[in-house]
Amino acid sequence: MVDKRLTGISLFSGCGGFDWGATRAGVEIVWANDNDAHAAAAYQSTFPNTQFNFDDVRKISLFPKADVLIGCYPCTGLSVAARRRWKNSPQRNLDELEGNFLYWSFLRALQQIKPKYFFVENVVGMITADNGWFFNEQVTRFGDSGYSVKHKILNAVDFGLPQTRKRVFIVGVRKDIRDFRYEFPKPTHGSDLLPRFVLRDVIRKFPKFLDDEFYDGPFHGHYLTRNRKRAWNEPSYTIVANGHHAPLHPSGLPMKFIKKDTWELQGSKNRRLSWRECAVLQGLPSTAVPSGTMFDKYRVVGNAVPPAFGEQLLKPIVLYESSR
Repeated sequence: MVDKRLTGISLFSGCGGFDWGATRAGVEIVWANDNDAHAAAAYQSTFPNTQFNFDDVRKISLFPKADVLIGCYPCTGLSVAARRRWKNSPQRNLDELEGNFLYWSFLRALQQIKPKYFFVENVVGMITADNGWFFNEQVTRFGDSGYSVKHKILNAVDFGLPQTRKRVFIVGVRKDIRDFRYEFPKPTHGSDLLPRFVLRDVIRKFPKFLDDEFYDGPFHGHYLTRNRKRAWNEPSYTIVANGHHAPLHPSGLPMKFIKKDTWELQGSKNRRLSWRECAVLQGLPSTAVPSGTMFDKYRVVGNAVPPAFGEQLLKPIVLYESSR
């Protein structure tokens, strides 16, 4: 029997959250890239057999071939001046733009590899940046590169994570694949579905942590501009990439609303979630342990794409390919 297992390569791989989900869906990640040493340590622990290229993606001239290209490039350089430079630059001069737009590195890889499918994750704000100009330009460029493109905002809590985390996903199918129409996955958890997970389900079992596993510094004014604590029977707020702004542990009393942009802590039990708790709330595998300082760990974990997204997003293409 011919092995129909899809192969994938990953850019801006971070600690491998999306790739772990892709693997669970049935895609073999054969090559990955990132230039963050602390994220790379976590990635290589999880994927010891994947060829990992530790380098600035802008310096990579030749990418390996694969069926699937995954990329979670940062949304950078979205200014009026950057827009003007983007708009006035011809397609052939992608290398001139890559310093400001890591997106161009992904597009360059896409045009070189010509995979059957590609998947992109980014913050929801990407859609509205400069009244949607940048987002629409990306979708247009992907289409001009030979792909049928769709996008949708998904929330992690709808796919089995105890965390409200909205992200936009862009999916491309090469236009010569004519008998397949990609459809985004429907929620697996919620009303009339599997029950949604809450904080109690995943962090109640955790023992007390050492002081170096959560940031116990002061709660500055900006931190107190909004509610940061959810109860045990609620999903967590979004896990962020900054230890100073990590959500509060659900123990103790809820925060109190004072007035617009002003909340107060109540009682004595108020601490930020540890980076390990954040990792579990992201659904990361236990092997994905970043190196570096506590703040490096918070950053890598917060930047990760929850594997639940990767698994559900790639299932449709795996099912289609296996049926051919």
